[in-house]
Amino acid sequence: MNISTTFKHPNLISRITSMFSLTIAMVLLISTTAFAQPTIPSLSLPDSAAVNQPHKLVLIWNASENADTYRLQVSDTSSFSTTVYDQSQLTDTSQFVEVMDFSTSYYWRVSATNGSGTSEFSTQSRFATWDSVPNGPDPVELGLLDDFAILAYAAVTNVPSSAIKGNVGLTPTSGAFIDLTEGEVTGTIFTVDASGPAGSVSSPSMLTVAKGDLTVAYNDAAGRTVSPVGIAGNIGGQTLYPSLYKSTGTLEISAGDLTLDANGNEDAVWIFQIASSFNMTSDRKVFLTNGAKAGNVYWQVGSAATFGTTTVMKGTIMAGTQVTLATGATLDGRAFALTENVTLQQNTINAPEFTITTGLENDEIQLPSDISLSQNYPNPFNPTTSIKFGVNKTSNVQLEVFNMLGQRVVTLVNEQKSPGFYTVNFDAGQFTSGFYMYRITANGSQRIKKMTLIK
Repeated sequence: MNISTTFKHPNLISRITSMFSLTIAMVLLISTTAFAQPTIPSLSLPDSAAVNQPHKLVLIWNASENADTYRLQVSDTSSFSTTVYDQSQLTDTSQFVEVMDFSTSYYWRVSATNGSGTSEFSTQSRFATWDSVPNGPDPVELGLLDDFAILAYAAVTNVPSSAIKGNVGLTPTSGAFIDLTEGEVTGTIFTVDASGPAGSVSSPSMLTVAKGDLTVAYNDAAGRTVSPVGIAGNIGGQTLYPSLYKSTGTLEISAGDLTLDANGNEDAVWIFQIASSFNMTSDRKVFLTNGAKAGNVYWQVGSAATFGTTTVMKGTIMAGTQVTLATGATLDGRAFALTENVTLQQNTINAPEFTITTGLENDEIQLPSDISLSQNYPNPFNPTTSIKFGVNKTSNVQLEVFNMLGQRVVTLVNEQKSPGFYTVNFDAGQFTSGFYMYRITANGSQRIKKMTLIK
């Protein structure tokens, strides 16, 4: 077709022109989209004007559209004339900052960058760090679960052999779905029927109470709201002090180990609220330092909790669905699954402060620093159990048992004792099934615990 012929077809020229214009528009659109500057980030945690925040803290912001990297600035002045932390090229939307002081107000902001440019900084936010390392929140009351290492809903599966120190329970599913043997458990295996492993104890009513205690404990941990500290992503490589920690999504320990530092306070408490799943990758560890205790660490997990091979975990795991421990994983704590399984593969689980003592004894290996009262063993019991207590100086000691109406039913000890640990037996053969309280009084102080008699 020559030029003269072409001009005789005006419709063809119009179509060619339209197609060319459309092509140019698409190129411009693609170019504009590909090179649009990122939007301004918005800050998430800690909340604006938050107080009592750790001096080592994770700062969390929301992802910006089109962002490749972020810049985080932290200053002790609202003008940002100087900064205590200024880091660019960050690819995550959270950053652990360790350079802050106690009793100081800080301001922080974030900008986003891509190949086309950098956004303006976000609206700044302010928070204040704590005056000193606190004790953390109040502990979560576990009720009957104190002496349990495992409580599951659907099954307790196991690749032999595992070593469990503490009681094991499964409810409401039949005891036939417990794969552990009597020889793998230092404690009692409780079932809802008579089909459990050899040596197991059928106690459906007690397990109903235990499951109720788990629900209460889970909701308690999930419902704490006082001064939460935001955490996100991987918390490996961090040192966390006693506090309430909150994750709005998944959480993991996947790069570096986690250290929980009690700052010398043996009563310090950690509660971790995890909205979704929790994952600890192989060979990772949780370390407890400066008096931290596994019995004072609580992990409330919205869905599944998974622990890789040879991991070392600390604390009570309360998973909304299931708990899975891969080969060789160790848990100094408890594994509780609200709606599904606890899955074991040659694992070791040690329930905190779970002890077995029998008969009368005076433990002179180490003197107590104060009066002490241990959980009775076994618990629940029928009809006999042992109670261990300690006194730090010579004094008159009373050990009494009360029913739930507050009426004293028996006095087990009422005499002067030298410093040391003692164990006494309680025979409840003449009493009815139910809950009882036992109390020690010495040196002007008291300690009280609860026990359960099931006949």
